[in-house]
Parts: sequence; C-alpha cells; structure tokens
Amino acid sequence: MQKHRWDRLARLMGAGIGCLFALVLSFSGASGSGIPGWDQGSVSGFGSSDNAAISSLDVFAGALYAGTWNQNGAQVWRTSGGRQWAPVTPPWGPANSAINDAQPFGAYLYFGTANENGGEIWRTDDAAWEQVAATGLGDESNYAMNAFGVFNGQLYMATSNLTTGIEVWRSSTGNSGTWQQVNDDGFGGAVTWEDTTLEVFSGHLYAGISRLAGSGGRAELWRSIDGTQWQPVFTNGLGYASNTNVSAMTEFQGQLYIGLRNAVSGGQLWRSNNGLDWSPVFTDGLGKPADSRPYGLLAHNGQLYLVFSNIATGAEVWRSANGTTWQPVMQGGWGDPANGFADYFDKAATVFQGALTVGTVNETAGGQVWQMLHLTYLPHIQRR
Repeated sequence: MQKHRWDRLARLMGAGIGCLFALVLSFSGASGSGIPGWDQGSVSGFGSSDNAAISSLDVFAGALYAGTWNQNGAQVWRTSGGRQWAPVTPPWGPANSAINDAQPFGAYLYFGTANENGGEIWRTDDAAWEQVAATGLGDESNYAMNAFGVFNGQLYMATSNLTTGIEVWRSSTGNSGTWQQVNDDGFGGAVTWEDTTLEVFSGHLYAGISRLAGSGGRAELWRSIDGTQWQPVFTNGLGYASNTNVSAMTEFQGQLYIGLRNAVSGGQLWRSNNGLDWSPVFTDGLGKPADSRPYGLLAHNGQLYLVFSNIATGAEVWRSANGTTWQPVMQGGWGDPANGFADYFDKAATVFQGALTVGTVNETAGGQVWQMLHLTYLPHIQRR
C-alpha cells in the first residue's frame, strides 16, 4: 500500500386554481441505496476495489471530478450529471499512488499527488492535461503535494515532508517554473506529520498541521497575512495533548471553525470570530469517543455540515444551523461500517448540482461517492 496511512494519510413552476404543494425528494438520479436521504452516486471504487479511497471531490467546468488512492496508480474520474462517470486520468505512471487534493484555479483544475520520488502537480482545462511540478518541487522529501489553497489571487500548496517538515509553496499562474517556497521548512520547528489543511478567513491564510510529539502528533495552527510571513496561532493542541491534528477548517456565519482529531476522548470542534481567540463547541465527539476524527467541515444552504470518520461503526454526517446544536443526518457509514473514513482531511466533500457530495475510504469494496438528497417543492395541481 502507498506510503499514505488512511488516518494520516452529497447536492416548475406551476399554476392552477386551488394549487397545493407537495414536498418531495429530488436528485439527479433515482435513489436505490436504501439509505434514507442519501443516494450512492458511483459504484464502489468505480468498479475496482483498488480505488480504495475517493480522496478529492471538486466541481470544475460544470462537472464533478473525483480523485482516488490506488496502489497501481491514482485515477481521476469525471461526471457531468452525477451518475455516469468516465475515467480521465492523466498520463502518469503507477508511482503516483494517491491524489491528495485538487483545486480549481483560473482556467484549470489542479491535482496534487503522492509519489515516493517526490510529489507532482498536474492540471487540466477539462480537455487536456499538463504536468507543472515534479520530484517534490525539487525536493524528493516532499513526497506528497498535500493541500491546496487560494489566497490573494495566488495558488498555494502545502507538502508532506517527514524529513524537514511541511513546506508551503505558491504561484500566481500555476505554470511550471513559477512556484516559490514561502515558509521555513516545518515553520522552523521539528518534523511535522503528513496531513495538512489550508483555509482563508478574515484576510489571513491558515495552515493546520500536526507536529511530531513523541510517537504521535500535536495540533498546531499557523496563519499569514501576506502568504510569506507566518505566525503561530496555537502550538499546544488548544491545551489537549491528544489533539493531534487540525483536521478540517471552514468559515460559517462569520466565524472560523476547526476540527481537531482526538483518538482518546473524541473529536473536538472549536470556533473563533477573529482567528486568534478560541472557544470549544464540543470536546467529546458529540458524546461518542469513537467519533474521534472530525475530518470534514462544509457550509451549505444555511447549515454547517460536519463529517466524522469513525473506524468502529462507520463514518457519520452531522449538521447545525447555528454551529452549536447538532443533529445526525447519516450514521453507520452509509450502511457499511467499512466506510470508516470520509472526506479525508477536508478534501473529499463538495456541493454538486445543489447536493452535498461526500467521498469515502473503503478498503474492502473501494471508495464511494454519496450524495445527499435535497428537498424541492413541486406543484400539485387540483383541477375542477
């Protein structure tokens, strides 16, 4: 299996006299999954269990793109309607064993890969492919291009580097030869673990990392006002030694929310209105210690969605209208506990054609794409 570890490593008007409206479930395909409120939008692993993870989901040029982890070579798949998928993998070799993240920027969709000889960056304009970075941007220790972000008109990439620590690179065009490193290796500290999250909030670019601490990690959050000068927000897991990673970030109702992986007492969710002062939303996996990995955060249709990875009973999806009161909308891994990981490190969930769409890790059947059915009002006409 690739160097990744799974843990490191869903979206007529009518007229007539005496018109009544009926509430119905609507989606771009017929639901047959047996999971109330959800529809499986792809066959498992796109037909191959080797596609063990749907590791990225992004909308570009009106289509939904999915990236995979595959020990025989990562794959890219595309759908324009949400049901019929086609392979569109670029001409890379099997050494690119994982797609870590993807990001639309300008006229292209960019993909970052994991490769033992140094991660690569590829891009597509929805027709052709071009490689824009190889061999870890000149450092083979950058074995994965782990997380993209867009800030102040530039494309950023955070690397996975177990030798000298995370490197942050940027380019104003994304073109080959234009990438420059904009941080000190590991932000000037000890070695960092692989998985990173990037988010923009209130005029700053934030990077969530995991610092090597004994045999595990310790969550840290850094930010920059210009993309080159970085300051620590916190370096102590917000006071919890078992908070090993900043595993997800998003803005919701004017506050920055962050998820913290805690495999001891349950995942945590914190928020801040200024990016500096933090208050806990919950610190116990919403009462379930096995909900230890809050790996996805996404704001959609006035709700904040939280995706828990749960390796005991399967991934879960929760939502809140105010960030404080939460309700589950899916539990038990969409009927398969083998879907233990979902929206891995905040990179495999998006909104496509109005539906929340989530990708899973499933080492048995292959990763899956799930889409949440949404409510639509259609007219019911009564005739006299």
